[in-house]
Amino acid sequence: MKQKLLISILGAWVVAFSASNTFAAKDNVFTWTDEKGVVHYGERPPKDSQARQIKTRTGHSEPTPAPTAPTTPANTTTDAVADSLKDPERCTMAQKNLELLNTVARIKIAGEDGVQRLLTEEEKEAQRTAMQAVINQACE
Repeated sequence: MKQKLLISILGAWVVAFSASNTFAAKDNVFTWTDEKGVVHYGERPPKDSQARQIKTRTGHSEPTPAPTAPTTPANTTTDAVADSLKDPERCTMAQKNLELLNTVARIKIAGEDGVQRLLTEEEKEAQRTAMQAVINQACE
């Protein structure tokens, strides 16, 4: 049970990283909520769920000016900002995901077309790097 949850979370990371650029160029985007209450977005609606199409907009917008002031408040130190990012729950989940990536030989994820496929070694390595970054940020 825990392994399926961790694989699902790992799959969500993969989808989040790959979908950030994918959705920008697509005309048809659908949204639906699964039986667990999780909201999903994709190019094709699932056959077993009620989905609705989202209108996508394209066009020109003015670029956002670069910030001239530091993004952290003047009275906040770098250590205080780093301490505020510590999250034991996020840390534990990242450690479990990293352990799965290092111990499970074959990890399945849902592809863009909804079909299950195995993670490649390159994708697993990218996920290991991402999980290590989360551990470095969220763990004490």
